[in-house]
Amino acid sequence: MIKNLWITGYRSYEIGLFKPDDPKAKVIQKFFAERLTNYAEDGMKWVLTGAQLGTEQIVGKAVKDVKDKGYDIKHAVMLPFSEFGAKWNENNQQLLNIFLRNADYTNKLSNMSYHSSVQLRTWQSFMLKHTDGAMIFYDPDSGGKPKYDYEAIQNYRSAGNDYQLELVDFDTMQDFANIMFDN
Repeated sequence: MIKNLWITGYRSYEIGLFKPDDPKAKVIQKFFAERLTNYAEDGMKWVLTGAQLGTEQIVGKAVKDVKDKGYDIKHAVMLPFSEFGAKWNENNQQLLNIFLRNADYTNKLSNMSYHSSVQLRTWQSFMLKHTDGAMIFYDPDSGGKPKYDYEAIQNYRSAGNDYQLELVDFDTMQDFANIMFDN
């Protein structure tokens, strides 16, 4: 059973999300809300994410949707380093601040600002060790930033760790969108 679930995936620019009211964001949010409801019904208590624009911030909204239905789940946002998002434009920094305020728990793994990719690998390791499974919006045939988390998960599993993985690819998301808009 998954008590703590790591969710990550594409950044907004990788899936062409440039406005908060983009219909694609609503589809992704509804997809994750439905999946999180299923996980909550099976005993999941915590959703852990980073704070990247795109999948991770959309998942924050999906967690709220599931909580609004009466499920007792919590959202932890773990940042890999201090001053995360400090170089983002003002609008994106506002989105980040709202996202962090809405989380049940936030913390950073390093008190230093970004200086090395080691910080990102340390973050991945933390996420793997503090969750029972992951759901990742990633299509291995299409590449993108989630590739690094996907590879870390695969390596963790290959090392003999009992770790569940739900891979959500573009076809899965498109099928969901088709069903959503057919109703």
